[in-house]
Amino acid sequence: MKKVLSTVAALGLVAGLASTASAVEFSMSGNYVAEGIYFDKGTGNGVDLNTNDASSDAWYQHTFELKPTMKVNDKISMFSTVRLADDSIWGNQDDTAGSMAANNDVYVHHLYMDYASPIGKIRVGRTPAGPYGTSFADTDVRADRIMLWPSFLKSGSLSTLFYIQKSTEGDAYDATSSSDNDHYEARLYYKNENLDSGIRYGFTNSNAANHDNEKQSASIYGKYKRENLFFNGELTHNFGDNTATVDYDSWGAMLELGAKMDALTPSLMYFYASGDNNSTDTDNEVFGTNTTTQGVTGSEFTPLYILTGRQTGLLNADQYAADTDALSAGVHAIVAAVDFAASDRLTLHGAIGWAQADAEKAGWDDEYGWEYNVGAAYKLLDNLTYEAHFGYLDTGDFFEGGVAGANTENVYLLTHHLTMTF
Repeated sequence: MKKVLSTVAALGLVAGLASTASAVEFSMSGNYVAEGIYFDKGTGNGVDLNTNDASSDAWYQHTFELKPTMKVNDKISMFSTVRLADDSIWGNQDDTAGSMAANNDVYVHHLYMDYASPIGKIRVGRTPAGPYGTSFADTDVRADRIMLWPSFLKSGSLSTLFYIQKSTEGDAYDATSSSDNDHYEARLYYKNENLDSGIRYGFTNSNAANHDNEKQSASIYGKYKRENLFFNGELTHNFGDNTATVDYDSWGAMLELGAKMDALTPSLMYFYASGDNNSTDTDNEVFGTNTTTQGVTGSEFTPLYILTGRQTGLLNADQYAADTDALSAGVHAIVAAVDFAASDRLTLHGAIGWAQADAEKAGWDDEYGWEYNVGAAYKLLDNLTYEAHFGYLDTGDFFEGGVAGANTENVYLLTHHLTMTF
């Protein structure tokens, strides 16, 4: 009798699990990008100047990203982003055991749960952490967060978001260190048919040995479109205590105006990131404050192929650490661009940009130079696109490094990539 009851109970448990599993809705999306890059007089760590025989570099790389989603029920969903390759350079992949994570070959980029609770949507886990407002300061990063979009504070076009973020845990598993890094943020959004806007305040507390590192940040953005005109803008101010004797005080901003006229879309952009012209005073005025993970601007912000390119390591630190001289000097830049939809499959792009350092370094010229871009994207299939880009930088004397008689080299960049989405 016990065996019969045990068997019935086991079958009931299996049936229950099966019925639960069958209720889960599973979907998968993702993309694969294969790229080829040629950087003349550049090595992926900035331009190689001050020599008549500057080096050049060429390489292939690829990224494969899977985005599985599981809808458990009407209230709960699980999301993940798994990368089987992340800008993995061909011919430089270590296939030995245990090497995959170190080389970004296989890792979980995002993993989080959304819960439609009675008080609003709650998100828990390793979430996307870069996107906010425009792409100006966005980075392709992730963070461990608990987030709440409270429904009781939503009214019409207004909504709010609050979250806490654990950036560094210093005392887990009985460790003696208390050097935690925690971030707290509040956001207010206003959205309607023509306007997407928001304002945020963030507070980061990083305990150190003899002081509190308390960085604060405030941003406002707006993306407005009406008929054939559009406007995008963002302003960020970082402030607070950096160390026991140095304070944060940096600014970043971007403004873009454009129009969509049938197949033609012209635009004019200005962007700015503050630099520090006095490293010995009590203010750290560098907008990009982390040379290993952050550039002068965000890694997702690429209006120019070379100066803000992902693979050049100048103002953008997406693939390589940003140029430390440019990072401390900041930037003023103007970019005029135009996109032309030649057909439903072919799009052409052109841009002219000029940039200079914000903070003058003693004995250095402040001009980064003029850049010229042309590009094309052709849709081979609905989910397969080929792109080719060419950038030429008429290099400014900033890159002489303050060396008398130095001879800067003009540089160019050729890239092409194939993108498949599903």
